[in-house]
Amino acid sequence: MHASRPLSEEPPAQALLPVVLLGLLLLGLTGCATTERQQLLERSAAYVSYRLPSEQILEVAHEVLKERGYLILPSTDPNYVRTSWLTKFDETLDVGAVRERHFVMGKQLDNGRFVLTAYRLSYTTIGRTSPHPSSPKANETTGVQAMIKGDPLSYARPVLVRDLELEWEILSRVSPSVAHELESQVDQYLAEEHHDSSKAGATSSAQQ
Repeated sequence: MHASRPLSEEPPAQALLPVVLLGLLLLGLTGCATTERQQLLERSAAYVSYRLPSEQILEVAHEVLKERGYLILPSTDPNYVRTSWLTKFDETLDVGAVRERHFVMGKQLDNGRFVLTAYRLSYTTIGRTSPHPSSPKANETTGVQAMIKGDPLSYARPVLVRDLELEWEILSRVSPSVAHELESQVDQYLAEEHHDSSKAGATSSAQQ
């Protein structure tokens, strides 16, 4: 991205998380080390506020979503970004296809900083509604009434979740130095946790 003006970097004391908070965020995370690391980075990004022009941050949000194939819909709110629905699998699939759209909301804080929150709305289709005429009248020449296939059908309500992965990608592009510092903090914390666990395991084995 070529920003219209230089990005000012976040002061470490305000943009980065203390190790204690990283430890609290880590509670409840399960899975392999790579997944654990990524989850922790994404949770950390949710606590970052920007001292940058809001339009620069939202421009990056537009950029990321367009790269993922989403169409950005018009909005009267300059701090609100919404996309059209996108089918995640083959468009010909009626059963088991996942449809998603995104909402990104920005807020200017009293201290002049800017925070960003992203959400993902998704649902799984189980088929389509019945085909219906594309026009109330038949073709005057052929007498045939054109039909179009039905809309995606799902009996379940769409699920709305906080999209921390999208927030992390936006942060990584807007302020790479802050993202790098967060990665360093997370890696240091996980290394210390691994060392402590290995030490505790060795002590337990020696006592048996």
